[in-house]
Amino acid sequence: MTNYRDFSEARAAAALQEYLDERGPALERLREHLVADGQDPAVFLDGTPESLVPLWRWMLSHFTRQDAPGATNPNSVPPEDLPSWERYLPGKETTLSLETLQLIDGLVSYLAVVVQERAPLARWEFARHRVKGYLLNKHPVLVSGSGETHNFLPSLPLIDARGVLHGAREPRDDAMADHARRIIEQLNGPDENTDWLYEPEPPFEIEEVREGPDGYDFEIGLSDEIAHVYSLKVDWLVRRLSRKAGVLEVVREDRELILVRAPSWSAGELESWLAPRVKTGWISTVMRKIRQE
Repeated sequence: MTNYRDFSEARAAAALQEYLDERGPALERLREHLVADGQDPAVFLDGTPESLVPLWRWMLSHFTRQDAPGATNPNSVPPEDLPSWERYLPGKETTLSLETLQLIDGLVSYLAVVVQERAPLARWEFARHRVKGYLLNKHPVLVSGSGETHNFLPSLPLIDARGVLHGAREPRDDAMADHARRIIEQLNGPDENTDWLYEPEPPFEIEEVREGPDGYDFEIGLSDEIAHVYSLKVDWLVRRLSRKAGVLEVVREDRELILVRAPSWSAGELESWLAPRVKTGWISTVMRKIRQE
Protein backbone atom coordinates (compact mmCIF):
# COMPACT_ATOMS: atom_id res chain seq x y z
CA MET A 1 0.00 0.00 0.00
CA THR A 2 1.36 3.43 -0.98
CA ASN A 3 2.32 5.64 1.93
CA TYR A 4 2.95 9.37 2.17
CA ARG A 5 6.73 9.16 2.37
CA ASP A 6 6.93 7.46 -1.05
CA PHE A 7 4.89 10.12 -2.87
CA SER A 8 6.23 12.39 -5.55
CA GLU A 9 5.71 16.12 -4.99
CA ALA A 10 2.70 16.08 -7.33
CA ARG A 11 1.17 13.07 -5.59
CA ALA A 12 1.77 14.63 -2.17
CA ALA A 13 0.02 17.82 -3.31
CA ALA A 14 -2.96 15.76 -4.49
CA ALA A 15 -3.02 13.83 -1.19
CA LEU A 16 -2.98 17.11 0.73
CA GLN A 17 -5.99 18.35 -1.23
CA GLU A 18 -7.75 15.02 -0.68
CA TYR A 19 -7.13 15.35 3.07
CA LEU A 20 -8.49 18.91 3.10
CA ASP A 21 -11.56 17.92 1.08
CA GLU A 22 -12.38 15.30 3.72
CA ARG A 23 -12.40 17.74 6.64
CA GLY A 24 -15.91 19.14 6.20
CA PRO A 25 -17.68 15.79 5.66
CA ALA A 26 -15.77 14.19 8.56
CA LEU A 27 -16.84 16.98 10.92
CA GLU A 28 -20.44 16.62 9.78
CA ARG A 29 -20.33 12.86 10.48
CA LEU A 30 -19.06 13.62 13.96
CA ARG A 31 -22.04 15.91 14.54
CA GLU A 32 -24.34 13.13 13.35
CA HIS A 33 -22.72 10.63 15.75
CA LEU A 34 -23.25 13.04 18.65
CA VAL A 35 -26.90 13.61 17.73
CA ALA A 36 -27.51 9.86 17.36
CA ASP A 37 -26.15 9.40 20.87
CA GLY A 38 -28.44 12.07 22.29
CA GLN A 39 -25.70 14.70 22.65
CA ASP A 40 -25.85 18.38 21.69
CA PRO A 41 -23.19 19.21 19.07
CA ALA A 42 -23.41 22.89 19.99
CA VAL A 43 -22.08 22.02 23.45
CA PHE A 44 -19.40 19.55 22.35
CA LEU A 45 -18.24 21.56 19.33
CA ASP A 46 -18.28 25.18 20.49
CA GLY A 47 -14.87 25.90 18.94
CA THR A 48 -12.85 26.24 22.16
CA PRO A 49 -9.94 24.11 23.38
CA GLU A 50 -11.94 23.49 26.57
CA SER A 51 -14.67 21.74 24.55
CA LEU A 52 -12.15 19.06 23.63
CA VAL A 53 -12.32 17.76 27.23
CA PRO A 54 -15.94 16.51 27.14
CA LEU A 55 -15.59 15.57 23.47
CA TRP A 56 -12.54 13.36 24.08
CA ARG A 57 -14.20 11.85 27.18
CA TRP A 58 -17.21 10.96 25.03
CA MET A 59 -15.00 9.53 22.29
CA LEU A 60 -13.01 7.38 24.71
CA SER A 61 -16.27 5.80 25.84
CA HIS A 62 -17.19 4.98 22.22
CA PHE A 63 -13.85 3.72 20.87
CA THR A 64 -13.79 0.01 20.00
CA ARG A 65 -11.24 -2.52 18.88
CA GLN A 66 -11.80 -4.10 15.50
CA ASP A 67 -12.36 -7.52 17.14
CA ALA A 68 -15.16 -6.23 19.41
CA PRO A 69 -18.68 -7.61 18.82
CA GLY A 70 -20.40 -5.55 16.15
CA ALA A 71 -17.27 -3.60 15.23
CA THR A 72 -15.99 -3.37 11.65
CA ASN A 73 -12.46 -4.43 10.77
CA PRO A 74 -11.12 -1.55 8.63
CA ASN A 75 -9.02 -4.01 6.63
CA SER A 76 -12.21 -5.67 5.39
CA VAL A 77 -13.75 -2.61 3.73
CA PRO A 78 -12.95 -0.87 0.42
CA PRO A 79 -10.05 1.60 0.75
CA GLU A 80 -12.30 4.51 -0.17
CA ASP A 81 -14.28 3.93 3.06
CA LEU A 82 -11.19 4.86 5.09
CA PRO A 83 -9.89 8.36 5.80
CA SER A 84 -7.10 9.08 3.35
CA TRP A 85 -4.59 9.57 6.18
CA GLU A 86 -5.28 5.99 7.30
CA ARG A 87 -4.85 4.61 3.78
CA TYR A 88 -1.49 6.33 3.34
CA LEU A 89 0.11 5.26 6.64
CA PRO A 90 2.41 2.22 6.49
CA GLY A 91 1.10 -1.18 7.53
CA LYS A 92 -2.40 -2.40 8.32
CA GLU A 93 -4.54 -1.21 11.20
CA THR A 94 -4.49 -4.01 13.79
CA THR A 95 -6.36 -2.45 16.71
CA LEU A 96 -8.93 0.21 15.93
CA SER A 97 -12.32 -0.47 14.36
CA LEU A 98 -13.58 1.40 11.32
CA GLU A 99 -16.08 3.17 13.56
CA THR A 100 -13.26 4.40 15.81
CA LEU A 101 -11.20 5.62 12.85
CA GLN A 102 -14.21 7.59 11.63
CA LEU A 103 -14.63 9.22 15.04
CA ILE A 104 -10.95 10.15 15.04
CA ASP A 105 -11.35 11.57 11.53
CA GLY A 106 -14.06 13.88 12.87
CA LEU A 107 -11.84 14.85 15.79
CA VAL A 108 -9.00 15.69 13.37
CA SER A 109 -11.36 18.09 11.55
CA TYR A 110 -12.47 19.69 14.80
CA LEU A 111 -8.89 20.03 16.06
CA ALA A 112 -8.09 21.92 12.85
CA VAL A 113 -11.02 24.30 13.44
CA VAL A 114 -9.99 24.99 17.04
CA VAL A 115 -6.32 25.48 16.19
CA GLN A 116 -6.73 27.62 13.07
CA GLU A 117 -9.17 29.95 14.82
CA ARG A 118 -6.42 30.77 17.35
CA ALA A 119 -3.42 30.58 15.01
CA PRO A 120 -4.41 32.79 12.05
CA LEU A 121 -1.00 32.52 10.37
CA ALA A 122 -1.14 28.72 10.25
CA ARG A 123 -1.29 27.15 6.80
CA TRP A 124 -1.57 23.67 5.30
CA GLU A 125 1.36 22.13 3.45
CA PHE A 126 2.78 18.69 2.82
CA ALA A 127 5.91 18.15 4.87
CA ARG A 128 9.26 18.27 3.11
CA HIS A 129 12.54 17.07 4.54
CA ARG A 130 15.97 16.28 3.15
CA VAL A 131 15.90 12.80 4.74
CA LYS A 132 13.38 10.69 2.82
CA GLY A 133 12.75 8.42 5.81
CA TYR A 134 11.76 11.37 8.04
CA LEU A 135 8.65 10.32 9.94
CA LEU A 136 6.29 12.95 8.49
CA ASN A 137 7.74 13.37 5.01
CA LYS A 138 4.98 14.29 2.49
CA HIS A 139 2.25 14.11 5.19
CA PRO A 140 -0.43 16.86 5.26
CA VAL A 141 0.60 19.14 8.11
CA LEU A 142 -0.23 22.47 9.71
CA VAL A 143 2.76 24.83 9.75
CA SER A 144 3.63 28.47 10.23
CA GLY A 145 6.66 30.67 9.66
CA SER A 146 9.41 28.80 7.81
CA GLY A 147 7.30 25.62 7.91
CA GLU A 148 9.97 23.48 9.58
CA THR A 149 7.80 22.26 12.47
CA HIS A 150 5.13 19.88 11.24
CA ASN A 151 1.80 19.13 12.91
CA PHE A 152 0.16 15.96 11.58
CA LEU A 153 -3.13 16.06 13.46
CA PRO A 154 -4.09 12.34 13.44
CA SER A 155 -0.88 11.26 15.22
CA LEU A 156 -1.70 11.79 18.89
CA PRO A 157 -5.37 10.73 18.73
CA LEU A 158 -4.31 7.46 17.06
CA ILE A 159 -1.57 6.77 19.60
CA ASP A 160 -3.80 7.57 22.58
CA ALA A 161 -6.75 5.55 21.26
CA ARG A 162 -4.60 2.46 20.68
CA GLY A 163 -2.88 2.83 24.03
CA VAL A 164 -6.16 3.15 25.93
CA LEU A 165 -7.75 0.18 24.16
CA HIS A 166 -4.67 -1.93 24.91
CA GLY A 167 -4.70 -0.83 28.54
CA ALA A 168 -1.19 0.57 28.09
CA ARG A 169 -2.27 4.20 28.71
CA GLU A 170 -4.48 5.75 31.33
CA PRO A 171 -7.27 7.71 29.61
CA ARG A 172 -6.92 11.48 30.10
CA ASP A 173 -9.96 13.60 29.38
CA ASP A 174 -7.79 16.69 28.85
CA ALA A 175 -5.27 15.05 26.50
CA MET A 176 -6.65 16.60 23.30
CA ALA A 177 -7.27 20.00 24.88
CA ASP A 178 -3.64 20.14 26.02
CA HIS A 179 -2.56 18.92 22.58
CA ALA A 180 -4.51 21.72 20.86
CA ARG A 181 -3.01 24.37 23.18
CA ARG A 182 0.52 23.14 22.47
CA ILE A 183 -0.05 23.29 18.70
CA ILE A 184 -1.56 26.77 18.94
CA GLU A 185 1.38 28.01 21.00
CA GLN A 186 3.89 26.53 18.56
CA LEU A 187 2.12 27.95 15.49
CA ASN A 188 1.96 31.42 17.04
CA GLY A 189 5.53 31.39 18.30
CA PRO A 190 8.78 32.32 16.60
CA ASP A 191 10.54 29.84 14.35
CA GLU A 192 12.45 27.40 16.48
CA ASN A 193 15.47 25.21 16.07
CA THR A 194 13.81 21.93 15.17
CA ASP A 195 16.77 19.63 15.73
CA TRP A 196 14.85 18.12 18.65
CA LEU A 197 12.53 16.52 16.10
CA TYR A 198 15.33 14.20 15.08
CA GLU A 199 16.66 13.34 18.53
CA PRO A 200 15.29 9.85 19.04
CA GLU A 201 12.91 9.20 21.88
CA PRO A 202 13.59 5.87 23.60
CA PRO A 203 13.13 3.42 20.70
CA PHE A 204 11.36 0.87 22.86
CA GLU A 205 10.10 0.22 26.38
CA ILE A 206 9.62 -3.21 27.91
CA GLU A 207 6.88 -3.98 30.42
CA GLU A 208 6.82 -7.30 32.25
CA VAL A 209 3.24 -8.65 32.27
CA ARG A 210 3.63 -12.24 33.41
CA GLU A 211 0.39 -14.08 33.99
CA GLY A 212 -1.49 -11.42 32.08
CA PRO A 213 -4.91 -12.20 30.59
CA ASP A 214 -3.40 -13.18 27.22
CA GLY A 215 -0.62 -15.30 28.68
CA TYR A 216 2.26 -13.15 27.44
CA ASP A 217 5.30 -12.36 29.57
CA PHE A 218 6.38 -9.03 28.05
CA GLU A 219 4.95 -6.09 26.13
CA ILE A 220 7.41 -4.12 23.99
CA GLY A 221 6.17 -0.62 23.23
CA LEU A 222 7.87 0.90 20.16
CA SER A 223 8.48 4.58 19.56
CA ASP A 224 6.51 6.25 16.79
CA GLU A 225 9.63 6.47 14.60
CA ILE A 226 10.57 2.81 15.00
CA ALA A 227 6.99 1.61 14.50
CA HIS A 228 6.32 3.61 11.35
CA VAL A 229 9.58 4.56 9.64
CA TYR A 230 11.11 1.13 10.22
CA SER A 231 7.97 -1.00 10.09
CA LEU A 232 9.47 -3.65 7.81
CA LYS A 233 12.53 -3.95 10.03
CA VAL A 234 10.25 -4.42 13.04
CA ASP A 235 8.70 -7.39 11.22
CA TRP A 236 12.21 -8.76 10.64
CA LEU A 237 13.01 -8.25 14.33
CA VAL A 238 9.90 -10.19 15.35
CA ARG A 239 10.94 -13.12 13.17
CA ARG A 240 14.48 -13.13 14.58
CA LEU A 241 13.31 -12.96 18.18
CA SER A 242 10.77 -15.75 17.69
CA ARG A 243 13.63 -18.14 16.78
CA LYS A 244 15.61 -17.53 19.97
CA ALA A 245 15.87 -20.35 22.51
CA GLY A 246 13.29 -20.01 25.23
CA VAL A 247 11.04 -17.72 23.19
CA LEU A 248 7.72 -19.48 22.63
CA GLU A 249 5.83 -16.78 20.72
CA VAL A 250 6.29 -13.24 19.42
CA VAL A 251 3.32 -11.30 18.03
CA ARG A 252 3.25 -7.82 16.54
CA GLU A 253 -0.08 -6.91 18.06
CA ASP A 254 -0.09 -3.37 16.72
CA ARG A 255 2.22 -1.00 14.87
CA GLU A 256 3.60 0.14 18.23
CA LEU A 257 3.24 -3.04 20.31
CA ILE A 258 5.00 -6.44 20.33
CA LEU A 259 3.87 -9.24 22.66
CA VAL A 260 6.40 -11.85 23.78
CA ARG A 261 5.87 -15.21 25.48
CA ALA A 262 9.25 -16.19 26.94
CA PRO A 263 8.80 -17.47 30.53
CA SER A 264 12.51 -18.25 31.02
CA TRP A 265 13.68 -14.77 29.97
CA SER A 266 14.02 -11.71 32.18
CA ALA A 267 13.23 -8.16 31.12
CA GLY A 268 16.97 -7.41 31.27
CA GLU A 269 17.80 -10.25 28.91
CA LEU A 270 15.16 -9.09 26.46
CA GLU A 271 16.46 -5.51 26.60
CA SER A 272 20.04 -6.71 26.09
CA TRP A 273 18.98 -8.60 22.98
CA LEU A 274 16.92 -5.73 21.56
CA ALA A 275 19.12 -2.72 22.27
CA PRO A 276 21.97 -3.31 19.80
CA ARG A 277 19.56 -4.39 17.06
CA VAL A 278 17.43 -1.27 17.35
CA LYS A 279 19.50 1.69 18.57
CA THR A 280 22.69 1.06 16.62
CA GLY A 281 21.25 -0.47 13.49
CA TRP A 282 18.44 1.94 12.73
CA ILE A 283 18.26 5.32 14.40
CA SER A 284 21.96 6.13 14.20
CA THR A 285 21.85 5.71 10.41
CA VAL A 286 19.28 8.51 10.14
CA MET A 287 21.14 10.67 12.64
CA ARG A 288 24.38 10.31 10.65
CA LYS A 289 22.65 11.49 7.48
CA ILE A 290 21.31 14.55 9.22
CA ARG A 291 24.61 15.49 10.82
CA GLN A 292 26.52 15.11 7.56
CA GLU A 293 24.37 17.71 5.77
